[in-house]
Amino acid sequence: MASSLASKKETSFAVLLPKAPTKESYWTRPLSGIDRAAEELAQFGVRLDLYLFDTDGSASFNEKTVDILENPPAGVLLAPWISREAKLFTSTLDALDIPYVYIDSNLKETHPVSYIGQNSFQSGYLAAKLLNYGLPEERVFLLIHIGRELDNQNHLHQREQGFFDYFKEKSIQQKVIKMEIQESEAELKQQIAAKGLAPEKIDCVYVTNSRVHIVAEYFSKLGLHPRILGYDLIPPNVKMLKKDAIDFLICQNPEEQGYNALNALFDHVLRKQPVEKEHFTSIDIITRENLDYYSAK
Repeated sequence: MASSLASKKETSFAVLLPKAPTKESYWTRPLSGIDRAAEELAQFGVRLDLYLFDTDGSASFNEKTVDILENPPAGVLLAPWISREAKLFTSTLDALDIPYVYIDSNLKETHPVSYIGQNSFQSGYLAAKLLNYGLPEERVFLLIHIGRELDNQNHLHQREQGFFDYFKEKSIQQKVIKMEIQESEAELKQQIAAKGLAPEKIDCVYVTNSRVHIVAEYFSKLGLHPRILGYDLIPPNVKMLKKDAIDFLICQNPEEQGYNALNALFDHVLRKQPVEKEHFTSIDIITRENLDYYSAK
């Protein structure tokens, strides 16, 4: 098989991901896995064309999709970070018979070869269970989405739905207050005040993405420690976990997502092999006590 594939002409795959604002940001991690897979597949003539879009709106995403379609690739690996625009783009890929693989989030109304990532609903459900464990009813919970274009990010809404469904299914009466902010401690402070909340009366906080360190830093500066849960082993989150300002991090295995996604595209396009329609990565719960074992990986 290797000899046969190696003799064929070069095959280009497009990779469409959010641009990481810093080296410590989440989106450096799946790209690391993609790069590792690309090195292994280079011997088979696989070439990657990388397209990184800004996450402050839809314009950059749309520009990158236009660039991709100017020289149509053999396949596309993408994070459908903004739902509406991703659906329009993938409908064009469908029409051109260009296969695509999703990482990070899934769009059910589309037709990817495979989705590789967490079950977003299940991770939100687990977050509620962890935060609520051992608490009496009538506590105050915050559910915080941090970022831009929040109404257009399907995976965050799936996590939110899982979170609320836990309380509904278990008939648990807790006060859950939802907030949406961009990336500012000051904005968090303003919204808490606007909702008439005293920070010391907040019992638990669920942040639906990797920016949980912003919330942890806010409460830490006040000398308060509500239960806080968020996502991903990026350095700012690890720092706050070590300080015990974050209680739980849910690890999404982003490197594994990127690595497996490129291999799935390769298997489908060049090896003509069936791939899993949905490949859910593990939902790992990280605490200060087991952090070193995961950091060592």
